[in-house]
Amino acid sequence: MKKSAFTIIELVFVIIVLGILASVAMSRMERDLTQEASETILSHIRLAQQLALNDNKHRSDNSPMWQRAYWQFALRRCGDDVAYRVGSDTSLGSGVNGIGDTESAINPIDGKYIFSEDCENLDTDETPSVLLTKKFGIKNSGVTTTGGCDRNQILFDYLGRPHFRNTTYTSPDFSNIMTEDCNLTFTLEDSSSFSIIIEDETGHAYIEGQESL
Repeated sequence: MKKSAFTIIELVFVIIVLGILASVAMSRMERDLTQEASETILSHIRLAQQLALNDNKHRSDNSPMWQRAYWQFALRRCGDDVAYRVGSDTSLGSGVNGIGDTESAINPIDGKYIFSEDCENLDTDETPSVLLTKKFGIKNSGVTTTGGCDRNQILFDYLGRPHFRNTTYTSPDFSNIMTEDCNLTFTLEDSSSFSIIIEDETGHAYIEGQESL
């Protein structure tokens, strides 16, 4: 009888311990998803600046719109969903939709284009991390921009300086250089959020609260 009682107590204790471990594991998974999203986006913003530093966009054809080819991180908004691209609009179009897949940067992690035609589907040569809603649960309404940046674009010139849009660049012009820090805030479906700050003048980008990283 005593043995049976002890067995039940031990079983209850094991169940409690497993419940605690499961709770900790679930919390860790949620934190990891937020951290993965923030680090992925940050790395691609920094990649856009790094590519800009190595690539002076003056053109041999002397097109007055050459600044539209600045390397950029550009949000793609599709109803409730949102994705992004990193690229250089060498065809000198206008806005986020001007970047084609072959004008996009290559993701160093998987060797695929940092590009999506829409916010839900990908070609096999496009990296899945760009689908913010599908991969991380970040809705269009969960992406807000404040400070010196435009709603959809952040561009970098050959000095690494951030610009907030390129649609008005029809001749050499530096009127769109950021004059205050840009704050990009992303909110996940579980209401967790993070902000990426892009400093004016230098273009240095970091996750808010992790300035040293």
